[in-house]
Amino acid sequence: MTTSIRSRTRARAYALGYAARLTALAAALALLMAASGVSIGAIGQGLALALVGMGVYISFRVLNFPDLSVDGSFPLGGAAAAALIVNCGVSAEWTLFAALAAGALLGLCTALIHVLFKIDGLLASIIVMTGAYTVTLRVMTSSNIPLINQRTILTPYQPSVREWVIANFGAEARRFANNLVEIVVFSLVVIVMLLIVRWFLRTEIGLTLRAAGKNPQMVRAIGVDHRLMIIVGLMLSNGLSGLAGALTVQQLGFADVQMGIGIIVRGLAAVMIGETLLRPRTIGQGILAAIIGMIAFEVLRAWVFAALRLEAADIRLMSAVVVLIALAAPGVLRNIAQRRKTTVIESRDAQTDRR
Repeated sequence: MTTSIRSRTRARAYALGYAARLTALAAALALLMAASGVSIGAIGQGLALALVGMGVYISFRVLNFPDLSVDGSFPLGGAAAAALIVNCGVSAEWTLFAALAAGALLGLCTALIHVLFKIDGLLASIIVMTGAYTVTLRVMTSSNIPLINQRTILTPYQPSVREWVIANFGAEARRFANNLVEIVVFSLVVIVMLLIVRWFLRTEIGLTLRAAGKNPQMVRAIGVDHRLMIIVGLMLSNGLSGLAGALTVQQLGFADVQMGIGIIVRGLAAVMIGETLLRPRTIGQGILAAIIGMIAFEVLRAWVFAALRLEAADIRLMSAVVVLIALAAPGVLRNIAQRRKTTVIESRDAQTDRR
């Protein structure tokens, strides 16, 4: 009984600490944006890509599978959404489900290559990522699909929000109206997917999936084929990435066959930033940290461009630098903490010897 009470007390303390760090991070990002003039469009971009961070967290952290096929499922999902809107006249809302399915099928291909042919997961994902380029090109039938004058999930709300913004904040603020719509709509999509994924990972299948990532031998010992869990996990991860591609396409107003280049690195950066700043302890906190990490990454990237006044040609180089900092920061912080701990121990030993 006492142990149970202590466990609940610790869980509450961790949850409160997580909430405090989350609040502090949100305030810091808001101050940074206000001080540097970064547009709220960076938040919308981060929300559009947040599902990539969630998917990468599932594959790398939950499933412990090095999956690079996200670079293929992201543009494939965007291509499927754009092609259905432009060529088939499908409602923009329904294309989100198509993008989710397209990404999941690509994840299925990676899993089957790994499971059936015993090919290393990293190599399997590279093979699928390479082949996905041609598949995406076939779906689009061209290298680029513009969504000019096409209805997206954002367009129904833009006129009314624009009028509201002008009425309350003046004509100068109308340029932020579309960004506000993006933030609200994408937030709803991300929250819904967060709740669904969190619920799924608490089901019997979800718990088995998490166990397969931690200890596949134990899962096999209880009579469950861990290869099935790999298939489920990669389909979920790449499905989320495909959905993120559909959101990004409808935000940007076009789909491009090369839009997925480097997206896996941004997803990894989001996971690392979220884990470093928020220090999650539960699966739900970890997924939320990946989402917040992607938003923080996009805000920081926009801040770097605003602060250094860089040109558009420098975007990939600076993105790589920001990602490098995000990936290297946890290791650097750990080394600093370890050195401080070693210094304290050495200082105590020295004082003991003197006595």
